[in-house]
Amino acid sequence: MTAPLAPYPTPEARDALVRTHADTLRADVLVYGQSAEGRPLLAVRVPAKAEHARRVLVTGNIHGLEFVSCLVALGVLEALPHDPALERLRTRAELWVVPCANPDGYARTFAAGGTGRLAELRPNARGVDLNRNFPLPAGHERRRYPGAGSHRPGAATYVGPAPLSEPETWHLDVLMRDHPFCAAINGHSFMGKVIPARVLTRTDYRTYARLCAAASAAQPLVRYGRLASPILDAFTGEIEDHQHHGHGMWAACLETFSLGASLRQHLRAPNLFWRFNPRDPGPWVQNDVPALTAFLAAALDQPRPSSAPHARAAQGRSARSALPSVTAATDLASKRVRMATA
Repeated sequence: MTAPLAPYPTPEARDALVRTHADTLRADVLVYGQSAEGRPLLAVRVPAKAEHARRVLVTGNIHGLEFVSCLVALGVLEALPHDPALERLRTRAELWVVPCANPDGYARTFAAGGTGRLAELRPNARGVDLNRNFPLPAGHERRRYPGAGSHRPGAATYVGPAPLSEPETWHLDVLMRDHPFCAAINGHSFMGKVIPARVLTRTDYRTYARLCAAASAAQPLVRYGRLASPILDAFTGEIEDHQHHGHGMWAACLETFSLGASLRQHLRAPNLFWRFNPRDPGPWVQNDVPALTAFLAAALDQPRPSSAPHARAAQGRSARSALPSVTAATDLASKRVRMATA
């Protein structure tokens, strides 16, 4: 009997793939924290081939039902031994991969067979949209745009009680603080776009145009356009904005799969999962691993963003006191833990 979400892996099989790829690469698997329900937050650290190399980061699956973004992140690890572009990247940078930034959302989506409302499948176990839970740059407020984030519990884009209120976002922020990265790509689905961080200077805006163009040019099957506007865009608490303004990275969202392809797959999808994910993820992984590789490589050629990182919002710092249940896990953020192979 075929599993309802095949070929996407179970949560257990996903973590086994993480271990397998790490063992092949002789890389480290780190537990950098725990989710709201106590699941391990896993990162793979692939050492660079040069000393004193900078670091780059790939994250996936911060939204629970966007499984294809996890497979793209895993695809980076799988392709690395035989992909010349990734090998060149590895000679210049230490590569970190977080395949699933929202394991509770992944597990809930899998258990439900992909059926449910967006507000049930997208967030973490506490109903928070993790990609609206990062601090806004200092001096900026959330606009009332559709999708910019809701303060109403139960909404699909519920921002949470405070920035970094969730263990998943807080531990990831600590990871980025303790291990500074110069560039990051964050996987999503299903817009078929490269969406850079919102920036405030013309220099940074033009740099992102070049980085996104490099990503698009590297795609062998479907080339994604850049989605950005210096006027219409807004700060919403997304990770790439925080990575740029809070941590000084070149950062973008890579939206795997496209709306057109999703509609061709199912004019009326049987459930929400198959609206967000392709039935055959393989070609999309093959299309998007080169894109994120090209973005990160091009970012290494750039100086740091022209605007110095903003100080974290005061409410983001105070949110740490709201996490007594995960306080004991904070040491894991900087402690390297080699996972035992099962």
